[in-house]
Amino acid sequence: MYKAVIFDFGNVLCGLDRMAFARAAARHSTLSPEEIDSLLWGGGLEVEHETGFLDSRGYYRAVSRLASLSSDYGYEEFVADYKKIILPNPDGETGLVTAAEAGARTFVLSNTSWLHACMIFDNEILASVPEIHVLSYKVGFMKPDPRIWGKILEYSGLSAGDCLYIDDVPSYCEKSEKLGFGAFCYDKSIHNLSHIVENMLK
Repeated sequence: MYKAVIFDFGNVLCGLDRMAFARAAARHSTLSPEEIDSLLWGGGLEVEHETGFLDSRGYYRAVSRLASLSSDYGYEEFVADYKKIILPNPDGETGLVTAAEAGARTFVLSNTSWLHACMIFDNEILASVPEIHVLSYKVGFMKPDPRIWGKILEYSGLSAGDCLYIDDVPSYCEKSEKLGFGAFCYDKSIHNLSHIVENMLK
C-alpha cells in the first residue's frame, strides 16, 4: 500500500488555459496570440522562468522584449493576465482531500514559476492540505530531471516505492516509474481523481 500520493499541479490539481495569457498580451503587441504563445513554452525562456533563474520581473522584461509589448502594459497588468492561465479543477482538489482523508501523506511536485505558485497558496486546500510542495522555481531544476523527485524523498524520508505519483504528462509518469515510484497518468476530462486515489490506496 502506498504511504503517500504526489500530485502534479498543472492539469491535475488545477486546470490550464495556456493561451489565456497570450490572448490578453496580444492586445498590447503586434504579434498574434499564437506567436506570443510560441515564445513562452518549450524553450529556454520557460526553463529559465520555471527554474527560478528569471524572477517575475525579469520574466516580464524578457517577454516584453521578445513580444514587443507596448510600454503601457505594466507589470501588474501582466501578472494579472499571466495568472489567468491557471483555472480551478474541483476534481483535482477533491482527489487531494480524499488522499489525505484516507491517511496518505500528500505532496505537490510541479514544474512552475512563482507567478503560478501564487495560485497554489491563494487556494486554502492546495496550500494547507499537502505536507510538502516541491516546486521547480524553488529547487532550481524541473521534470524530467530525476533530482526533483529525489527532493520529495529527501524531505519526506520515504522510498520511491512508498509513493504514488499522479501527472497528466505520460513521459513524466514513465520517468517516475523508472525511478521506482508508482504512477498514474491523469486526464481531467475523463477521470475521477477521488476514485483513482481510493482504488490505488487500497
